[in-house]
Amino acid sequence: MSISSNPEPSTRETPHVFAVILAGGAGTRLWPLSRRAFPKQFLALGGGGHTLLQDTFRRAKALVGTPDNVVVMGQKRHAALLQQQLPGLPPENIILEPTGCNTAASIGLAALALQQRSSEEIMVILPADHLFEDEMPWLEAVRVAVAFAGETDWLVAIGIPPEGPSSSYGYLRLGEKVGHKNGLPVHEVSRFVEKPDSDLAEKLYTSGDYLWNTGTFSWRMTVFLQALKQHMPKLHQGLLEIAERPERLREIYSNFESVSVDYGVMEKSSHVAAVQGSFKRLDLGSLPMLSEVWGGDSHGNAVVGTLVDMDSQNNIIYSDEGLVGLIGIEDMVVIRQGEVLLVCPKERAHEVKELVAVLGKQGLERYE
Repeated sequence: MSISSNPEPSTRETPHVFAVILAGGAGTRLWPLSRRAFPKQFLALGGGGHTLLQDTFRRAKALVGTPDNVVVMGQKRHAALLQQQLPGLPPENIILEPTGCNTAASIGLAALALQQRSSEEIMVILPADHLFEDEMPWLEAVRVAVAFAGETDWLVAIGIPPEGPSSSYGYLRLGEKVGHKNGLPVHEVSRFVEKPDSDLAEKLYTSGDYLWNTGTFSWRMTVFLQALKQHMPKLHQGLLEIAERPERLREIYSNFESVSVDYGVMEKSSHVAAVQGSFKRLDLGSLPMLSEVWGGDSHGNAVVGTLVDMDSQNNIIYSDEGLVGLIGIEDMVVIRQGEVLLVCPKERAHEVKELVAVLGKQGLERYE
C-alpha cells in the first residue's frame, strides 16, 4: 500500500472500518521457539494447524467483512513469510517497515497509508499474538469499541478484568463511566500502568479499579493523527516527510524513537476510554503462558514432543526431535529447537529477552 500526503477526496457517505494487524514484533520472550527470522506470529502455537497470524487475520475478516479492509504491518525481512501465510490478503495491504520501531511508528505509518482512501476511516488495532478461549465475547467488545470510536473523539482501548496480580500485562485504571453498549460499559481511563512489579501488581488487582490492557484499540483516523501530532510531533513530522518522499522511508524510519503507542500517545491523551470486555485472552508474551495453551499431563507438565519423566511436575517441555528425560525436575522450562537448548526456572523466564541480547554481544547472532 503506497503512502500519499495528499489523499483524494472521499466519496463515501459513511466511514469504513479497517483492521490493522501488528505483525512486526520479534517475539524474543519466546526464544528459542521464536527467532528474529521466524518470530512467534508465524508459528502454529495454539493448535489447529493455523499460525497466530493466520488466526488473527481470520478474526479481522470477521470483524470488517472483507480482506480488502485488513492491513498487516510487518518488517521487510518477513515479506515472503507474510505473503506465504496470508494468500487471501491483497498484496498492497501489506505495509513493510524497514526495521522494527515499536507500535507508535507502526500505527502512524498505517494511518498515513489509509489516509489516501479517506480521512474518516475507523481503525482497529489488533496484536498478532493473541488467542481466545471464546472469540464471540472478544468480537462483541471490539464492535462496541468501533461503534464508540466512530461516534466520538475518544481513543478507545479494550480491557479485561485481571484474573490475578500479574507483572506481564499493562493496566488501565477506570474513571467515570462515559458509555454503555450491548451490555458492555465504557469508562474513561484515568491512568495507565505499564507492567508493574509484583508488589504494585498485587495492589492494582486488589483495588478492583483496574483492567488489563489487551493492546487492542479503536479510533477515527483523524483523531489518532491529531493526537500523534500533539503528543509525538517529531514522529508525526517524520511520517509526513515519508509520505512526501517514500524513497526516504528507511532513512527517516531508522531515526524514530522506539516508543509504544500506549506510552507515546494514549497515556498523554485526555480523551482515552476503555471498553470492559468479558473474554479470556491468552497473550503469548512469555514462555510460561505456553502451559495455558498446551495444557498439562497428569503431572502438570505441558509437553510438545516426547517426554519420559520421573517425579517431575509443572514443567514446560518442547522438543522438535528426539527424547527429553527428566528426573526430579519441577517448575522449569526446557525448550530444544534445532541447535539451541534453553533451560530455566519458570519464574525467571521473563529474562529470556535479556539472554537474547547477550547473543549479539558474544558474536552468536546466528542463534537469535
